[in-house]
Amino acid sequence: MSLLRKTRFAGAILLTGVLPAQADISPEQAWAVWQDLATNMGYTLTAESQRREGDRLVLDRVLGAMVSGTAELRAPVAQVVMRDRGDGTVEVTMSPSIEMSMKVSEPDSEPVDMTMRLDQSGYVAIISGSADAPKLDFTAQSMTISQIPPKVDGKEVPMTMTATLAGLRGGAALTPGQTTDVTYDFSADTLDAKVDAANPDDTGTMLMTMRAQGLTAAFTGAVPPMMAPGAELPAMLNAGLRGSGSYSTGPTAFAFNLNDKGASTQVNGTLSGTAVDFGLTPAGLSYSAGLSGLDLTAEGDSMPFPDFRVTASEYRLGLTMPLTKSETPSDFAFLMRLADLTLPEGVWAMVDPQGRLPRDPATVELDATGKATLFADLTSQAAQEPDADIGQIDALTVNTLHLRAAGADLTGTGAFTFDNSDMETIPGMPRPAGSADLKLTGGNTLLDNLVALGLVPEDQVMGIRMMLALFARPGDGPDTLTSKIEMTPEGQILANGQRIQ
Repeated sequence: MSLLRKTRFAGAILLTGVLPAQADISPEQAWAVWQDLATNMGYTLTAESQRREGDRLVLDRVLGAMVSGTAELRAPVAQVVMRDRGDGTVEVTMSPSIEMSMKVSEPDSEPVDMTMRLDQSGYVAIISGSADAPKLDFTAQSMTISQIPPKVDGKEVPMTMTATLAGLRGGAALTPGQTTDVTYDFSADTLDAKVDAANPDDTGTMLMTMRAQGLTAAFTGAVPPMMAPGAELPAMLNAGLRGSGSYSTGPTAFAFNLNDKGASTQVNGTLSGTAVDFGLTPAGLSYSAGLSGLDLTAEGDSMPFPDFRVTASEYRLGLTMPLTKSETPSDFAFLMRLADLTLPEGVWAMVDPQGRLPRDPATVELDATGKATLFADLTSQAAQEPDADIGQIDALTVNTLHLRAAGADLTGTGAFTFDNSDMETIPGMPRPAGSADLKLTGGNTLLDNLVALGLVPEDQVMGIRMMLALFARPGDGPDTLTSKIEMTPEGQILANGQRIQ
């Protein structure tokens, strides 16, 4: 497991206090279990001293530490208090400030020193459940993570970052076994972030601020016992690693202020929300991320025109893919959608000063699924070789194809299978068999406008029209063309029933 993954696990355990518990657990037992869990996750957790004060176990100068290769992480906590609540549960509180440091000394690279500071207010965790099914619930008024300017080769880099979460609440549950089943949920009322950086070689500066509301996160999965350093993902999946999760935000506002040698640019934007979903199983990886309600404006000395504004109702990117080799085809999917994109008039005026092209919002969408066979694990070293033959596509279905811009609208669907034993019918690619249906509205009008604007030469347009006449036929509406392209198992290509190859 890499240091980055270990650090994330260690930070989550240290800062949220995810400690297994048992019925009528004592503070001493909770501390011992916490240390065991730390060891299983690859780091050490020690206290310089501990003492009993009535129903409280007081741990002084607690240190979480991890060393991996050329990197070292240290997270000291001045004091942790575990209080026996008298009902079989334990309350955990800790010092309001924690300073975490990391040192990285890679061969042939300058050493890097980084320090992060966590300041929290009102953090309380309650451990309940049993040894077989521990559970934790926590709340906090706020948590602020600040980056102290890092040092590279002993020289300070002029950059600071802060992020403040307010109104935090969440819970976690662990069920030990051959793998540890984990469930986790988290929410926060607001997130405020700020990055202030400068280029040490010139006068350039950047200031970024962001405020997001209604944050939520959730995870359900299984984590195998810690594996040997450098273990590849397929081995971890075979050992039982799997999980699914989500992350979302509500209304979000952000701003960038860039200054380069006295020339400034200000960018402001808002979002209705963001969402991320992911899943990982032996069958493969699924990932989906997107945003909605984008509204972005920019102004400043570097802008070519004053009224710069871009909007979009939705942007989404999705991917489902196999990760491990198999003798049988596995499912894959791809989705890309950019809906209702509008550009500022200044951009249109640069290519269309006469206003011939419609300024309607543009949409680009591709939704495809299929089957593929992997000959090697995608995360293995063998798959990274330049000439590696990692797999083949066996089938492809285009569920949705949609392109709309400048008055033209193209839609389509299709489905094909591929004979990977025949790479000669179409040189360099497996022989396809299947069909696609396409419909184009406004295409001829768009070509006329592009010629009138001088963007496309007339002789090139003639070639395009001849090709459209070969592959398409008039549709039901005005300026509408339809086409059905078929590829037969024998290698023939048909357009609207007519053989063209």
